[in-house]
Order: sequence, then C-alpha cells, then structure tokens
Amino acid sequence: MEAQNVFGLEGLTEFGLRSGVDVRPTLLRVLTDLYVHRLSHTPDEEHHYTELALRLLEAVDVPTRIAAARRLAGYRSPPLRVLQWLTGDVPEVAAELRSHSLPQPSAVVAAAAPNPAVMPPVEIDTSPEGERFADSPHVIDSATASELNELFLAADAEERRLILLNLNVVAPMPAGCVGVPQDSSVGRRLEAAALARNNTEFAQQLARSLRIPREQARRMARDDLGEPVVVAGKALGLARDVLHRVLLFVNPAVGHSVERVHALAALYDEMTPQAAEGMVAVWQALQPDERAGAKHQPLTWDEEMHRRARSAAAAQRTVAPRTRERRSAS
Repeated sequence: MEAQNVFGLEGLTEFGLRSGVDVRPTLLRVLTDLYVHRLSHTPDEEHHYTELALRLLEAVDVPTRIAAARRLAGYRSPPLRVLQWLTGDVPEVAAELRSHSLPQPSAVVAAAAPNPAVMPPVEIDTSPEGERFADSPHVIDSATASELNELFLAADAEERRLILLNLNVVAPMPAGCVGVPQDSSVGRRLEAAALARNNTEFAQQLARSLRIPREQARRMARDDLGEPVVVAGKALGLARDVLHRVLLFVNPAVGHSVERVHALAALYDEMTPQAAEGMVAVWQALQPDERAGAKHQPLTWDEEMHRRARSAAAAQRTVAPRTRERRSAS
C-alpha cells in the first residue's frame, strides 16, 4: 500500500460521523495497541504511525487521548513527535507521560523530523530479516489480544475497513508468519460447510486451520458484518470465488445483502495478506489453553460424514447388549 493511499483518506481529520458513529477513536486505539507490541520499528513504519496518530489525535476526545498516552507511556521508544504532542495536551493527558524514561522532545528534534511532503514513496521491508511481530502469536499477551479483538468486533463496517487497510502499515508482517496452511482442501472444507449451512462445522474448520480458539471461530462464523470471515479467507489464501460463495451461505445476515457481499469482496481485494495475518496473530493469542489442537483433517466432506455414521453405529452396538440384560433380569 502506497503512503498516499494511507494518508489520503479524504482528510482523515474530517473523517467520521457517517452513520452517526465516529470511527477515529477506535482506529487510534487499535493502531496504537498494535504499534506498541513491537519492540522496534523502521523509520518508515514510525513515520507512518506518526502521521496517522497526529491526524487522529487532533480529532478524538480526551478519554481516547488519555488511553493513547497511557499505552505509549509503557513503550520503550514512542515516536517523539507524538510524545511531544501528547505532553503539550491538557494536563490529564500529559500526566500519563510524566514518568516516561525518554527525554522530552525538543524543538530541534521536532524540526529534524521527516517532512511527509518530501518523503519518497515508501517500500516496507517484508523480508524474513525485516522487523516484524516476534514470530507469531505469543508476541501479544492474551489480555491485550482480547482487548484488541473486542475493539475490532465492536467496530462498525467502516471502522473495520480502516483498521484492516492500515494494519499492514503500522504493524507490517511478512506473509506466512502465523503458520496457516495455504491448502486448497481447506477452502473446499470451508465451502462445503457453508453450503450445507453447517455453522458448527464451519467454525471448527476455522479453528483448526487458523489455530485459533474455538469460541473465537464461532464468533467469526456468527458475525453479522462478515469481515472476520474475509480476514480468514485472505490469510488462508482462498480463491475469490470460493470466498464469495462462503459469504453468501455461511451467515444469512451477510448473504441476504448483495450490497454487503460486494463490499466484503472489495475489502478482500484491497486488504493485503500481511494485514490479514496480523489480525490472525491477534486471534491466535486469545486464550491459548482453548486453542484447537492439530487433528486429522478428513480429505473430503463425504469422509467426514462416513466417520460420523460409523461412530453412531458403534454407539448403537454398545447400547444393545445392556437392553437385553435388563430384560432377562425382569
């Protein structure tokens, strides 16, 4: 994603209140939480976050600015221009940063900050040697992952779209980091479950394929806006036509709206695999004790149905002798 696409959101400081809901507080909180969960950032990543944060800080309320200051106060090296802005804010906001170990940024530092107007197009390093989340889900503790997840799920469609399209800029992650399979059989199993309107089976397949908690997978399958399924599809590398059919059938709240399905398909095209894997990393950090373990995956939907039929037949065979014993005793 080019820098101008991120910063050119038709004037981010005027954005929001499009359905009576201001998307900016949620966007700032999520992007700040994700930013501080990396020990270090490249200059380009810091610049991207700084520009987004400064535009959002100008527009959000005091409680949101306090929350952002509190998160950055516990971070080893927050962006100095953001730190300077917050320490010059109202006393309640500035108080959150009084104990930070970094010296307060000076006018010299502020003057030396890069000017976005003369910055060349940014190329984010996505090589294995580049900075990234620390190799996977455990980089984010479960409590913080839960907060991020709740913020995302509580957001409306426009908030979610902004989060997902900016995620790769603030917290870039190379494709393949979260260990999800790029296997066409996963797509076939998810599609078969969706077409059968088997929400339980669909959620189980999500949990196994993404290595996320079962309850989170169930919430994703039941989500009435549909973005979590789009994220899963992007991370798993589902073909666009497969994702389209899944969206049509997995949840009536989504599938009955042609406009909603088209909007989600457009999001699928716009979102990068790295952004999708960033969200999956958050989900993988949720309640790790409940994460679905690796299990045998049936090669086909028919095989799964035969397995269930065999289990039911075996259960009936074990019940029959007990019935005869009770009758002979009477």
